[in-house]
Amino acid sequence: MEGKNKNSQLSKILLFIIGLALALFHIYTSYFGALPSYQHRVVHLALSMMLVPLCYNLFNIKNEKIKNVFSVGIIAVVSVIGLYSYSIADTMWKSSGTMSGLEIILATILLILLLSFTWKTVGAAMPIIAILCILYALFGPNLPRSIAHRGYTWIRITEVLFKGTNGIFNTPLGVSSIYVSIFVIFAGVLEASGAGDIFIRLTQALLGGFRGGPAKVAVVASSLFGTISGSAVANVVGTGSFTIPLMKKSGFDSEFSGAVETAASSGGQLMPPVMGAAAFIMADYIGSYQEVLTAAIIPAILFYIALFIMIDLEALKKDLKGQSKDELPNFMEELKKGWLLLMPLVLLVFLLVGVRYSAQKSAFFSIIFLVVIMLVYPGKKRSVSEILHLIASSSKGMVSVALTTGTAGIIVGMLMLTGIGYKLSSLLISLSQGNVMLLLILTMVTSVILGMGMPTSAAYVLLATLIVPALENLGIAKIAAHFFVFYFGIMANVTPPVAVAAYTAAGIAKGDAMKTGFVAWRLSLAGFLMPFMFCMNPALLGKGTNGEIILAIMSALIGAYGLATAVQRYFKGNLSWPKTIVVLLGSVSTMMPGIKSDIFGLICLGSIYAIQIIKSKKSYDEGEVNVA
Repeated sequence: MEGKNKNSQLSKILLFIIGLALALFHIYTSYFGALPSYQHRVVHLALSMMLVPLCYNLFNIKNEKIKNVFSVGIIAVVSVIGLYSYSIADTMWKSSGTMSGLEIILATILLILLLSFTWKTVGAAMPIIAILCILYALFGPNLPRSIAHRGYTWIRITEVLFKGTNGIFNTPLGVSSIYVSIFVIFAGVLEASGAGDIFIRLTQALLGGFRGGPAKVAVVASSLFGTISGSAVANVVGTGSFTIPLMKKSGFDSEFSGAVETAASSGGQLMPPVMGAAAFIMADYIGSYQEVLTAAIIPAILFYIALFIMIDLEALKKDLKGQSKDELPNFMEELKKGWLLLMPLVLLVFLLVGVRYSAQKSAFFSIIFLVVIMLVYPGKKRSVSEILHLIASSSKGMVSVALTTGTAGIIVGMLMLTGIGYKLSSLLISLSQGNVMLLLILTMVTSVILGMGMPTSAAYVLLATLIVPALENLGIAKIAAHFFVFYFGIMANVTPPVAVAAYTAAGIAKGDAMKTGFVAWRLSLAGFLMPFMFCMNPALLGKGTNGEIILAIMSALIGAYGLATAVQRYFKGNLSWPKTIVVLLGSVSTMMPGIKSDIFGLICLGSIYAIQIIKSKKSYDEGEVNVA
């Protein structure tokens, strides 16, 4: 990121102490229980904000001494705000409706720091929205009648945002402090242990020899890596630095190589068991993280199947081969060397799904297991000091999540205070005129636009607050409505003109950024269609009888294959545009619920495929005759 700080010795010491304190706080409370909500969130946000001046050069200061003075000063100010907020937690109710002069000053400073830090770490979009929401709360009486309200004083606004859990310390920050933080620690330490490299090498051993093998390695490795990183950009950097050069070497062009990694990495947030911060926030809305995991499995697998087929067809069109045997690692040797480092992830899945432990305790035991392994791992033992530094470093991953969820709390708090959230939901229903499909399209556009400018978790919080109620009011199942906005918040990563993950991949591939973005969008088309499908057919989210779920999966698999052939315009030879349109229509029809739509889809697909098979056989026979 721009403005990254080159740490001095003092900064390194402070970074270690604060990072370790933050990590150990979350490890301890994940098992022994959280503090009262407000206090727990205060500790989480304050320690996370203290890391910002140590990880980022906020003022682009080159002089090391001056930079240290600023860093220590900011840490001191945040400490004072945190300690004061923590101290008033038990007595806030006595002073409800009032703010002392000191509290107004501290709240104002906290707001300024939080918004500026968020701007610096994740970009301008979210802080600007938060500022607009605050201005809307201040100047409500001066606005047009349709959106006007009675207006609120700065004292009232700071009280809502600073005191209690309706503002900065709202539910999003609570989810970050309870659920996301412990998984960020687990993901950071697991990656640092070398488990990510093992994922890649095992996948390469299995798939690298097939046609287009390196691209298939990217898909599987990125889906595995995405289960622990929860970030499309981090996934692109983590796996793409290895897979993109391999794809280019095997014959794929730069843009396609970058696009494959982008699509695969973005899909990592859809893949259980971790899925990133937004999934934990969703679990808080829905009530069960296990329910989120169960619902996520089928769509995520279908997304990757469609992507896998598209890559295979591209390799087939270009007659690309896989890697030679001498270039491939030996699967059994790699498994023998690295299986132990994969066991914490296996334990995590077992505890979450098999034993049905809470997300926090599952991550706690997985971290403890991972630390024990690193202490005894043959050939790669880590000292206690090294492990403590790894744990402290993992806290850096919490910074952006804590800042964005805190800023999301500002937005949600102002939307609820002014009542505009309910108005926007009603406005969407009015614009759609009660038509579910039109409302879904409007929601998709809104979700993608918001997702372009902010992290998935932040976009999801806004959409869950503003739009999900409108979807539910028109009969969409609650979990389907939440997954709908979740998916499109993620798909913004592959949607030009602001496809951040695609541009990161293009940089690694040395390809055209915009072209890479459009190819990534095309490869991710299943991710754009799937949400519409499971809103109309919740069986794709595991909701329904076994027969309904099996039928939905079978028809969706056929649809995924059809979609892949339509996107690549290839089946037993190139497809003309009319044939492509028929195949696309057929694939969408098979994904939709209902026997009639399935039959129509199968007829469309079957007829075009039959024509292509006959045409291919005829060309082959003619070629044989000419050879003879």
